[in-house]
Amino acid sequence: MSSVLTRHKRGSLSYLRGGDGPPLVLLHGIPGSAHTWEQTGTLLAAHYDVILPDLGGFGASESLTEELHLNHDFYMEAHAEAVHQLLQALKIEALYLGGHDFGGPVALTLLRLFPDQKVHGLILSATNLFTDPSVPLPFRLASIPGLGRAVVRLFTGTRPGLRLLYHIATHNKAAFRKTDFDQHLTPSGRRQTWRTFHRSLANLQETYRETETLLPTLDLPTLVLWGDQDPFFSVDMAKRLVNTLPQASLSLLEDTGHFVPEERPEVVAWHMDDFLREVTKRTTGINQDRSSF
Repeated sequence: MSSVLTRHKRGSLSYLRGGDGPPLVLLHGIPGSAHTWEQTGTLLAAHYDVILPDLGGFGASESLTEELHLNHDFYMEAHAEAVHQLLQALKIEALYLGGHDFGGPVALTLLRLFPDQKVHGLILSATNLFTDPSVPLPFRLASIPGLGRAVVRLFTGTRPGLRLLYHIATHNKAAFRKTDFDQHLTPSGRRQTWRTFHRSLANLQETYRETETLLPTLDLPTLVLWGDQDPFFSVDMAKRLVNTLPQASLSLLEDTGHFVPEERPEVVAWHMDDFLREVTKRTTGINQDRSSF
């Protein structure tokens, strides 16, 4: 079984894929790309068919509107629809699904828009799915016409602003280096990042209403991965998420900031493998041998 992830493209989306076993699709956040999950995915590819898409406009993927002509303003629904089209093209009927940061709401939007898509288990990493998160002071200006857009673009659409975000959000910089972070900062990726940030922050109530409403109805085994040093999303938010979801468990990673899959890839892979094996045992009765990372 291969543990090498190789680059592919279907339609507008570029993605990394490798391994053998049940499909495992992992979605990145912002700023991010398929590289967010690459180290974790490489480890898990020993037992899973790992698929790591670059969301539209990020990494090597094309802008969604250029290829799909979707009228969703580059946002959750557009990304979810593009991922669903990729799954259809790859003939994937059932899978495990995960999302870090913005990949979390995209994953839940996929479940909401396409209820016939069979998902056996869900992984959520350092993600906001609520309408009332605590927002850092500069980003509270996002709802002010003109000024908000400019402020968000300064902090999330420029290389210096995003590097500042890296220094604030990353606790384990020895594992997740600035050079690793910089690979996410393509011109298109920076543009998509600030657009997404602004759209999220300008009206949190409207943006996340359907996602928050879905949470208590999502009767699906869910693993919540969180860094204990995340400066953006507190541990209390993680606990709230676990308490809202019907079948969720929390894995809290020590000395870890916001970029969980990149700061602790081996630990994340271990927790995910443990979770996925338990879900597989519940759904199929098959008890797989445990691998080590």
